[in-house]
Amino acid sequence: MAGRAESPLEPSAGPLQRCAGEFRKLREEAGSATYRSMAQRAGQGASTLSQAAAGDRLPTLPVVLAYIRACGGDAEKWEARWREVGTEAATEPRAQDEDAEPPYRGLARFEPVDADLFFGRDQLTDRLLELARSRQFTAVYGR
Repeated sequence: MAGRAESPLEPSAGPLQRCAGEFRKLREEAGSATYRSMAQRAGQGASTLSQAAAGDRLPTLPVVLAYIRACGGDAEKWEARWREVGTEAATEPRAQDEDAEPPYRGLARFEPVDADLFFGRDQLTDRLLELARSRQFTAVYGR
């Protein structure tokens, strides 16, 4: 039984869309396995692997490597490609209009390519590190 069709990609839309297209091509060349069967081989969830090829954001390196392993690709080559795409995506200018992606990522973790979202907390971060190093227990809470 085939899954639902993936959304079309526009490679000219930027590095994330191009990379997602490359993931999809690799999967197709490997026999177009379902994401469910890939997940069983890769140790990642089917939806996680599917999102890696969606082109919305750069997947984490462990997800990329799991995807590549499931397709029988060269992990070293793809790790280098992932780093290249991350650098390229980080240098792209962000849209300043109302449709721009908000800095809050929901439950998604932040990655090195999100570094531009963090600024102005150097003193607070230094103080937290100082506390964590000098005490057995440091609690951090928000309000």
